[in-house]
Amino acid sequence: MKKINYILSLLVIAFTISCDSDTDNLAPVADLGGVVMNTSISDGAILGVPNDASDLDNSEIAFNATYLDFDVRLNLGNEAGISKYEIVKTFNGGDEVIVGETASLPFNLSYTTLDEYLDGTGVIATDLRIGDKFTFKVKIYQNDGDVYYYSPNMGQFSVTVNCSSDLEGTYLVSYTGGDFPHVITEITPGIYEMSSMFGWPDAGYVTGLSDTCGVVTFTGWQWANGLEGTGQVQPNGDIIFTEVGVEDVYSGNTYTMVKQ
Repeated sequence: MKKINYILSLLVIAFTISCDSDTDNLAPVADLGGVVMNTSISDGAILGVPNDASDLDNSEIAFNATYLDFDVRLNLGNEAGISKYEIVKTFNGGDEVIVGETASLPFNLSYTTLDEYLDGTGVIATDLRIGDKFTFKVKIYQNDGDVYYYSPNMGQFSVTVNCSSDLEGTYLVSYTGGDFPHVITEITPGIYEMSSMFGWPDAGYVTGLSDTCGVVTFTGWQWANGLEGTGQVQPNGDIIFTEVGVEDVYSGNTYTMVKQ
């Protein structure tokens, strides 16, 4: 486990900002007065049941839950050099649609219907497919005429069209040393964290999971080792993972998570 045991001796925090008109797409944070924003508490979902789960690319969806709470807050900095913030949305990375603006933060954009998501995109509900994505971005206008976006982890939030999902709970997994619990916690609809990776039930190696219509995949963890394998949600709520592997550690394993 060379990669897992590697200790990072220096943590460098960098805020990357892209300029709307600058070809090298970089600008110093000082140019924005050191403003740091936060969208981390934003939440949203577009959930439904595909008419044909075996053909997600072509199946229309019966929607049953739709909402958005895009919350933009100022963590620190001086807004004196900023003339306004513009909120834009895109559908699958397409053309921007302006959905709001404010002279200062905080700012909140709230949706309760699917029509609000679709408004201005040229897309109708029957066009939507599992995996389609709406992305909301903060666009910053400075007094000097420059226009910027913040990096995705600071000034953006995406909502992916997904199947309804309910994986949260405690599961038991059998190991040679006995049955050990793995706890799955919902982060946003369809996105979860597992209390520890298979093979280390007590280590606290929190692992990201994504559930798309009953197919569960790994989205990452705290170590550099790559993860592989797929889980299938069973009718009784159990999850069976097959071909599970951790780069340079193990591969081809099967784990059955028994929901408690």
